[in-house]
Amino acid sequence: MMDFLRHMRQLAQQRVAGLSTGDSGFSSRPPIRSFRDALTGMAVIAEVKYATPVDGHLGMRKSPSELAADYEGLGASAISCLTEPMFFAGSTDHLVEIRKSSRLPLLMKDFIVDERQLCQARSLGADAVLLITEMLSTQELARLFSFGRSLGLDCLVEVHGREGLDKALDVGAGIIGVNVRDLSTLKVEPKRHEEMAGLLPPGAVKVAESGISSAKRIEELGRLGYDAALIGRAVVSEQTRREIFRCG
Repeated sequence: MMDFLRHMRQLAQQRVAGLSTGDSGFSSRPPIRSFRDALTGMAVIAEVKYATPVDGHLGMRKSPSELAADYEGLGASAISCLTEPMFFAGSTDHLVEIRKSSRLPLLMKDFIVDERQLCQARSLGADAVLLITEMLSTQELARLFSFGRSLGLDCLVEVHGREGLDKALDVGAGIIGVNVRDLSTLKVEPKRHEEMAGLLPPGAVKVAESGISSAKRIEELGRLGYDAALIGRAVVSEQTRREIFRCG
């Protein structure tokens, strides 16, 4: 089976080659809205995405701004925007559109391997970025984390197990996400949320990711000590969207 994460790293490196190394647009960059401060009381980070590697295109007809408005109206605390184009049908244009129309803190969710992606995120209006420990060495993670913070961006540092958590702790991550989807095989292991909960440091904001499709599960995760849930597939579907927000 293809190692999905390795392939995504290669694709990200190819996209980075086309990015400017300059600070174009920084003079007019929008003010940062604190992503971290929004993540309290089992906050929902609702995701704008149009495809997944598992499901393919999701048949969404609403624009990014319309989806973000729906999420905000239902009680989301922050918005996550997929910008990876090949497997998630994402675009940095979606980020720009959401920033113009939503007051909520905005996470650029992509496979980040280079500082130029962080400059792009900041200049286009992101308030936070995702850094994936399984895709980065400790040295790479430390460099990108430090640079992102120097731009004012919050960094959601994603872990999948103890090794990734050690990397997150080494760089002093203040927002740690536990993703229960194995990014090599794309299989979901929901019980990993339980397994990792007790290992997370008390001072960090704790975010549960993947495999969350009901208000009941959000409440369970809150009892485990998580502060927020990042939800993609379930909020994209209008059938389950209102059920997700019922806990709020």
